[in-house]
Amino acid sequence: MCGICGFVGDGRSGTLRAMTDAIAHRGPDADGFFLDDGVGLGHRRLSIVDLEGGRQPMADESGDVVVVFNGEIYNHPELYARYSKERPYRTTSDTESILRAYRLHGTDCVLHLDGMFAFVLYDRSRRMLFGARDRFGKKPLYHTTRPFGRFRFAFASELKSLRACPDIAAGVSISDEAVRSYLLNDYVTGTRSIWDGIAQVGPGSAFVYGLPGSGQEGYREWMFWRREIARDDAPPAAAPPSYTEACDRLVELLDRAVKRRFMADVPVGVLLSGGIDSSSIVACAKRTGCLPLKTFSIGFEDESFDETPFAVEVARHFGTDHHHRVFTTAELVARAERVAWMMDEPFADPSVMPTSFLCELAAEHVKTVIGGDGADELLAGYDPFKAIGPATWYERLVPRLVHEKVVRPLAHLLPDSGANMSLAFKIDRFLRGMHEPADRRIRTWMGPFSPAQLATLMPDASLAADAESAKASRPPTTDAIALALDFYQASYLTSDILVKVDRASMLHSLEVRTPFLDKALAEYVNALPSGYKYRRGVTKRLLKDAAVRSGLLPPAIVHRRKKGFGIPVAKWMRGELRGYFRNALLGELPAPLGMLSRPAIADLWSRHDRREANCYKELWALFMLVQWARSVVAQPVCRQIEDDADRPSRQPRAAA
Repeated sequence: MCGICGFVGDGRSGTLRAMTDAIAHRGPDADGFFLDDGVGLGHRRLSIVDLEGGRQPMADESGDVVVVFNGEIYNHPELYARYSKERPYRTTSDTESILRAYRLHGTDCVLHLDGMFAFVLYDRSRRMLFGARDRFGKKPLYHTTRPFGRFRFAFASELKSLRACPDIAAGVSISDEAVRSYLLNDYVTGTRSIWDGIAQVGPGSAFVYGLPGSGQEGYREWMFWRREIARDDAPPAAAPPSYTEACDRLVELLDRAVKRRFMADVPVGVLLSGGIDSSSIVACAKRTGCLPLKTFSIGFEDESFDETPFAVEVARHFGTDHHHRVFTTAELVARAERVAWMMDEPFADPSVMPTSFLCELAAEHVKTVIGGDGADELLAGYDPFKAIGPATWYERLVPRLVHEKVVRPLAHLLPDSGANMSLAFKIDRFLRGMHEPADRRIRTWMGPFSPAQLATLMPDASLAADAESAKASRPPTTDAIALALDFYQASYLTSDILVKVDRASMLHSLEVRTPFLDKALAEYVNALPSGYKYRRGVTKRLLKDAAVRSGLLPPAIVHRRKKGFGIPVAKWMRGELRGYFRNALLGELPAPLGMLSRPAIADLWSRHDRREANCYKELWALFMLVQWARSVVAQPVCRQIEDDADRPSRQPRAAA
C-alpha cells in the first residue's frame, strides 16, 4: 500500500518532492522519484510484500518503462510462476508483475491483474503514460482535466498531493456542482472531485496520456471491466445454480479470497465488529490456517450503538488476540478537523470518525488488516432493502396529496429519542422517499438533503441540482432489489465506503484488504438471482444460510440484529456537545461557503434542538462541510522547493 503522484510538464524535482511529501502518511517506509524529459513520478511506500526489493519507481530491464503502483496484486503468485518461466524475476514484488504483464500484453495487462490497485507507468519509447484503477475503485487515482501553468497533466493518490503543486493550487476553484452533489448524497459522487479541473479515474477504468510526439496526444480513458448484476426480469446468461449450491460455492470463494489476502511479509490482522461479515472473515482465516490472528474493535458508551459484546464473543470463540477501545465525545472533538483534512473533500458519513479511531488502534500492532466491506452492497445487507416492498404498496394506496398534506405532517409529531435508527427517524426517512422515481428512492432515503431542502439552503443555485440525483428516468428494470444493488455498488460503495476506508486507514499508514470484493466472488454473487440475496425481510440471506449450513459460524452470531457502525451524533448535538456543534454551525461561516443560507441552517438547528425533528444528517453534513472549508480550503498545502540541488532526482530501480 502506497501513495503515488506525478506530472507531465516543466516541473522541477522540488515540486515532485512536495507532491510526494503531501502523501507521506500513505507510505512512511520509503520514498522514490523519477524525473526525465518533462515526466515526473513520485512514490511513498508502505512495505508489505518484498520489504527490500519492492522499492519504487521501478523500471523494467530495458529502462524504457517505469511504474509507480499503489495496492496489492492478489494473483501475483500465479503471475510470478507464469512469467518467471520466460525470465527469472529480479524481485519477489508484485510491482514487477505489473511490468511483466505490460511488456507481454500492453494496455490489456489490466485484464490479467486481480487485486486492489492504482498505478501509472511511463513508456519512454511510446511517449505516453498509461494508468489504471481496480475494478471497484478500492484505490484512489485523481488526475487533472486541463493544463495548469507549466503542467500539462498531473495525477496523484490524493487531492492534497495535486494541490501541493503551486500551479494547480493557484488554478483550481471549488466546484458548485460537487458541493450540491455532496449535500444530496453525503459524499461527492461519480468521477468528479470537489475541485474544478480535477477528476478521478473511474473504477475498472484505464487511461493513456500521450505526450507531444506520441501521435496520440492528450488524455483518453476507457472501462476494462463492468459490473453485471442479474435481474429477475431478464433472462440469465446461464441457468443459475441451486440455492444450496450457491451457499456452498460462496463459502469456497470466501475461503479462497481470505487466504489470498494474507499474502504479506508482515503480520495481518482483522477488523472485527462482531457482525456476520467480519466474523466470517475470522472464521475463514482460522479454517485456512492463517493464525495466530490479532483482531481489533471499538465500542461506544451508548448501548444502542455499541457492538462490543458481539466482537468479544467472536474473538473468544475463535481464540484471537483481541484489542478494543471506546470511542467518546472527546475523541470526536479531537479528530474532527484532522479527519476533514484527511478526506480532502467534504464527507458526511459519520462512521469515518470511529473508522479512523479503529485504524489508529490496529496500526499500533500491524501494518495490514482485513475488513468486511463490500458484503452489504453485494448481498443486500442494508435495512433499506426491507423498505422496498412496503414502499411499493404505500405508493399504490396513498395518493401523493394525502402523503404530503396529511401523513408527513403527522409523522413529524412523533417524538425522537436520538437512539441508533430510532422508529421516528426510520419513518421520516421512509416517507421522504415516497413518490420518488424508483431509481432515486434509495438515494433520497440515504442522503442528508432532499432537492427541496437544497433549494432553501442554496437559494442562488436552486435550479441546478445534482444531475446524477435529479434526473428523471424510468427504471431500467422492474427488479427493485437489483436496482438497489446497482445503486449501492455503483455509488455508495465506490464513493463512500471505499473512500472512507482508504483515507481513514492510510492516515495511520495501515493497509485494509477486502475479500468480499474479490473479483471471482463478486462476479459470482452478482450473477445470482436477487431472491438468493434478499427475500421476505431477510437481508444478506445467502451469506447467513451459507455460514450456518457450512458450520462457519454459530447461528447466534449469524442471526443477531445488525447495528451498523455509526456514532450517536443526534444525541451529542442535543447533549454534551451541544455548544461545540452550535458554535460551528451558527458562527461565522468560512468565506468559501457564502452560498449557504444562514437562516436555513439556523432553522435546522432550532428544529433539531427543540426535538421537533431529527435533523442530525443535515446538520452533520453542514458541520463536516465547515470543517473541510477550514482545514483544507483555508490551509495552503503547496510548497515549492526551488533549490533542486538539494532534491536530486533518484533513478528508478530496475526490476524486470
